[in-house]
Amino acid sequence: MNPRHLIFSTDRSIRLGRHVIFWLSWFLYLSCTQLRNQTPDEVGMKSFVIYQMSVSANRIFLQMLFCYPFIYILIPRFFQKKKYSAFFLSLIVLLVIMYWLTYIDYLYIWTDRSSPIFFDIPGIRPLSPFQAKYFAAYSNIHCTGTFVAVSIILSVKYYKNWFNKERENETLIYQNSKAELQLLKAQVHPHFLFNTLNNIYALMLDDSPKAITVLNELSGMVLYMTNEGTGYLVPLTKEIKMLQDYIGLEKIRYGERLEMITDITLDEEDDLLIAPLLMIPFVENSFKHGASNAMDHARIHLQILTQHDQLTFIIHNDIHPIPEKGEKRIKIGLKNVIKRLQILYPQKHSLQFGEANGLFAVTMNIMLDKQKPDPKTEKSKKNPLIPVYA
Repeated sequence: MNPRHLIFSTDRSIRLGRHVIFWLSWFLYLSCTQLRNQTPDEVGMKSFVIYQMSVSANRIFLQMLFCYPFIYILIPRFFQKKKYSAFFLSLIVLLVIMYWLTYIDYLYIWTDRSSPIFFDIPGIRPLSPFQAKYFAAYSNIHCTGTFVAVSIILSVKYYKNWFNKERENETLIYQNSKAELQLLKAQVHPHFLFNTLNNIYALMLDDSPKAITVLNELSGMVLYMTNEGTGYLVPLTKEIKMLQDYIGLEKIRYGERLEMITDITLDEEDDLLIAPLLMIPFVENSFKHGASNAMDHARIHLQILTQHDQLTFIIHNDIHPIPEKGEKRIKIGLKNVIKRLQILYPQKHSLQFGEANGLFAVTMNIMLDKQKPDPKTEKSKKNPLIPVYA
């Protein structure tokens, strides 16, 4: 059992164990730090040790009588419910009871020799009546007193509550972010399908045999989105393959009217992972607002490159006289990607939109994660099988 599990576990037996460990530790601390009015040289080491441990055990018992009602009754029933008058009144009553219990304890166990429960240790002088009254108050407030013990317990208890609350908040934030990501990702699918089905519809109106080819390509892309696209991260190569398939569909649609330049340079391509369906909205946007509005010739230039862990994605297309310009061009698909980037790659991405020289350009940089190597694969690489020839 590690210390973290011991402190934060809600298991009944472990909770009981925490209390036992605390009070044993506190007992040892009291036994080693309290100095009585007699030394081992005066009473002998055996009597001194017995006295130290007996008084410490007695004080532990008295401290427990105060700590548990205070922590588990007064605080939750009054203080946490903001019943401050009842809390302070109950605290005063508890302090008075605590004082008299301590005084009676010291009087009958450590002061009055005629008491039937007087703890008589050879060589140890009993407390005087004044010492019994004085220690009844002093023993609760100094560095080994009841108030110190209750402060330690409360500190640990409230630290646990704070820690658990933080964990709950983190879990809630994670679940909300995950739900939001699923919603954003789900929005990409109908948006993409709507545009592609429109392309197929246009080909069917022209009675083009290419419609069947496009439909087959689309089925493969939908299969990718329903399988790979539902994951948190996918290999960059698979995402680019899906992107190239989509571009292939658009090339079929536009034919010679489209001048599509694709420049893809990957470094360590097998190791890099990316959140699915991050790049395709930008490519869709280029066709929708660039190629589809071109009267004759349309140009789109796509560049994807990786260097170490950084992905650079650049796409630009011709600007044509359409009503929407600048920020208004950033529609649902692009806003979707912006939000996903903020959730998935905080402080690890940059995204710029711009218009210059008749071109609308999007530049995105992302620090990608690397795929963890498979131990079995790594082992097989280190210990390749050597063929045996008979």
